[in-house]
Amino acid sequence: MALSGLELRRAERELRSLEGSVSLVLLKDGDEKLESEMEEFARTLANLSDRIKLKVEKSSAQAPALAIEKAGRRAVVYRTLPTGKELKPFLETLKAAANGGSLPEVGLKLLNPERKVELLIFITSVCPHCAKVVKRCNLLALREDWIKSVVVDALAEERLREEYEVTATPTLVVDGKLKLEGEASLEEIVDAIEAVVDKGKQREVVRHMLEKGLAEKAGEWAVREEGIAEVLVDLIADQNMRVKIGAMLALEELFKAKPEMLEKLGRAFEKLLTHEKENVRGDAAWFIERAKKFI
Repeated sequence: MALSGLELRRAERELRSLEGSVSLVLLKDGDEKLESEMEEFARTLANLSDRIKLKVEKSSAQAPALAIEKAGRRAVVYRTLPTGKELKPFLETLKAAANGGSLPEVGLKLLNPERKVELLIFITSVCPHCAKVVKRCNLLALREDWIKSVVVDALAEERLREEYEVTATPTLVVDGKLKLEGEASLEEIVDAIEAVVDKGKQREVVRHMLEKGLAEKAGEWAVREEGIAEVLVDLIADQNMRVKIGAMLALEELFKAKPEMLEKLGRAFEKLLTHEKENVRGDAAWFIERAKKFI
């Protein structure tokens, strides 16, 4: 896909300041139309700077796609053309990869787990809020070698859209488990990543979600990760009424999808039924009876 005159001038300005080398890797799988557009886009950028090398590879995994590669690592992968409002964060990511970009606005120290974490960002090219989320995820992936950022078109990726029940953009799915909708801040993204990799952070993050009225999202997370369900049961004892009710609503979402979880959570509920506070015991008993309708 040819860049417009305005887009070409923007690309020239951004790529003029590349200090190191970086590769654009076109991953092909036979979708000729999208591959052709991606190749034209990548060659246009490569022609603007001798710091950019274009590679073409045959791949069945995540193809067709365009990956940004630095020192053999492909931290950022686009399964859609970064056009429209997505061109700017793509160019900024390319520049950061070449120049050793960092995240000066973040004072947080992320964990360094043994396993990899994937940030899957659903976007559309006309979305006014997607670009900021994409940039934040991309730069996190460049900074942390255990994070990978994958950008997909919500309209084109029907299977993924249905799997994660994406109804708006931007939507960020962290490691296939925790879903954030809207213009998530960098701190919110980092908190979500830490909650996925650090069990100790999960209660804090879930409680914060319930305080913000995101009970449905907490329930969806519990569907994908059973450990969250026990956190939700525990939060029925919270003294904050918004958190308490939110936990119950989230558990109802879980039981609708997985009614067998009510029995699995038996021990967690037993703790509430023997809680020192009478109101907690009462709330737990009432909710258990209510939840039986999902069996």
